[in-house]
Amino acid sequence: MKRKKSRLSINLEYFLFLLAMSAARMLPLKFCYKIAELGGRLFFIFDFRHRNRVVQHLLHAGIARDRKEAILFGRKNFIHFAKLIVDIFVCRQFMKPENISEILRIDGPEVSKELFFSPGKSKPAIIICAHFGNWEMAGQGYTISSGIPLMSVMRPFDNPKIGEYIIARRTGHTHEVCDKKGAVRPLLVALRKGYSVAILADQHASTLEGVVVNFFGHPARTHSSPALLHLKTGIPILVLMPRRVSDDFRFEFIISEPITLVPTGNKEEDVKTLVQKYATEAEKIIARYPEQWMWAHRRWLDINRDND
Repeated sequence: MKRKKSRLSINLEYFLFLLAMSAARMLPLKFCYKIAELGGRLFFIFDFRHRNRVVQHLLHAGIARDRKEAILFGRKNFIHFAKLIVDIFVCRQFMKPENISEILRIDGPEVSKELFFSPGKSKPAIIICAHFGNWEMAGQGYTISSGIPLMSVMRPFDNPKIGEYIIARRTGHTHEVCDKKGAVRPLLVALRKGYSVAILADQHASTLEGVVVNFFGHPARTHSSPALLHLKTGIPILVLMPRRVSDDFRFEFIISEPITLVPTGNKEEDVKTLVQKYATEAEKIIARYPEQWMWAHRRWLDINRDND
């Protein structure tokens, strides 16, 4: 279990967070990304624990052919997440309804674009997202691009003050959040009100929360709540991966075809079939852009999850 942070630690982290955010908003964006790149490179050198885990997971998944390539991908991964912090700081400043078409493009099947991204005609979806690209901008980008209100699931932040600040700015443009604990009920209510719901479904799930499916050729317990929501409501599942495109604050939503299933009467098998479908869709996109997924997650069951 994590040790509870002291009040001093919480306040110091919050002060440094506000300081860094203020600097990011005042300094030229390109300069901020250069600083972030340097920070990412330094963290890759000195954060032995996460560096080793990322390298191990890249090899385990078969993304890297050897350790040398895994280190190359791992360094890019650290740099990406350092730049992501800058993106989060300036998102509200740069992303607005009037310029969304310049900042965000939608890449995927025409049927999904027409069904889910036609403001005024868009249909609700059960959105599967991941710790990929810039998931923090995905809610705001989705609600603006679709015209559909959204409820997303969140877990408590390690620093409650930072959490309150981010959540206050994450919501808006008809975007609401609910706590991960007991999320199914508020998500069902939101779907019945015509909202879409978004769930980050790429982390290791507990026995009660998920089912074991294949992910990069290895068993991984994956969250099943999106599948259960689909079977309950019939609302399609959409895998949406918010890829970071460039250092001029450009992104794209890589989206899947609508994922649906006619219930067979065997609920357990239906859930597993659906979970495998959206895990496979996420895997395809991660394999194309491996530097943008959070490889530090302890994701698989057939790896020493304590070997950090």
